Amino acid sequence: MMQRRRFLHTALAAGVAAYTATAVWARTPLPPPSGALLELFGSLRHTPARVFVAGPPAAVLVASLAPEKLLGWSSRLSDEARSMLSPQLAALPTLGRLSGRGSSITTEALLALRPDVIVDVGTIDDFYRSQAKRLAAQTGIPYVLVDGRLPESAQQLRQLGELLGVPERAQILASYAEQSLLQAQAVRAQWQSHPPRVYLARSADGLETGWRGSINAELLEYLGAENVATHPSDGEEEGRVGGSIGRISFEQVLAWNPDLIVTQEAGLAARIRESSLWRSIRAVQNDQVLQSPHVPFGWIDAPPGINRLLGLRWLTMALQDWQQGGNLGAAQASSTWQAGVQAQARAFCTLFYGMPSAAPWPPGALPWS
Repeated sequence: MMQRRRFLHTALAAGVAAYTATAVWARTPLPPPSGALLELFGSLRHTPARVFVAGPPAAVLVASLAPEKLLGWSSRLSDEARSMLSPQLAALPTLGRLSGRGSSITTEALLALRPDVIVDVGTIDDFYRSQAKRLAAQTGIPYVLVDGRLPESAQQLRQLGELLGVPERAQILASYAEQSLLQAQAVRAQWQSHPPRVYLARSADGLETGWRGSINAELLEYLGAENVATHPSDGEEEGRVGGSIGRISFEQVLAWNPDLIVTQEAGLAARIRESSLWRSIRAVQNDQVLQSPHVPFGWIDAPPGINRLLGLRWLTMALQDWQQGGNLGAAQASSTWQAGVQAQARAFCTLFYGMPSAAPWPPGALPWS
């Protein structure tokens, strides 16, 4: 076990170099790409120089690929989040988002920005196609939909990088994405018929969750974990917040009795560990509660974009420890564990976000902060 941990911490400390062919799993080829992930509405007459992003997943993707082309953020970033970005990205304004009736930018304000293209990342279905087609026709601005599924992260980077005229940069980031996915696949293959049963705790009280199969829990399920939160249509849930997120009772969590609890809600892991009520859950009894960072962007969700690649590496390491009988609460307090995770986080944030080398870690940027 110590030999395996030593290898993991060495790989983590290597940072960006972890995605090179020196990794053991780099010798295992990825499955062939599933095809085109981009759908263009309207006509692009030249390589875009000014990009408007429709929402947070697109903002993170374009910021990572071509920060010089990003016009601004779709939603407000905290000062803590901006402190972890390159000066160029940190200085960008908040412009608003495009989401049908929930849009926070007017057509007039959008046109005044003179974007060459609009990029939207997430689900591609008839609703979003109709919205993209209508807006492209109304404004004359080409609109690109990008399939935002986690397994397609490398191809998202490559294909959008080609469209934006930054293929070399895209290849560097795509290589990182591929190795993150391969690491996760190696862990997933080990579960056989006994995957860890995981509860994703959301909201201040931990009683909001992402349903099984939702994009909010996609990272956990890609790792082969069993999301205990079955969909309301199965007749087990008590309420819904949206199509992919719902409210449940504590009694339902108790009935599920998960092996692990993972949360991205600030401070929730500590509150769960200290709660006499939650102490009746197996995961809490065994100290298997993980706090995911949320600054500058979530490691699991919020947004469900390529920011999740860092969370994928972190949870790959955590689940390997869990499989070997490790206590994740104790592991998170280990200086060796923390040094490895911090090195990996800084490497990712430097590579993808241009994080300044001297930037400190604000609260919420690391699992123990």
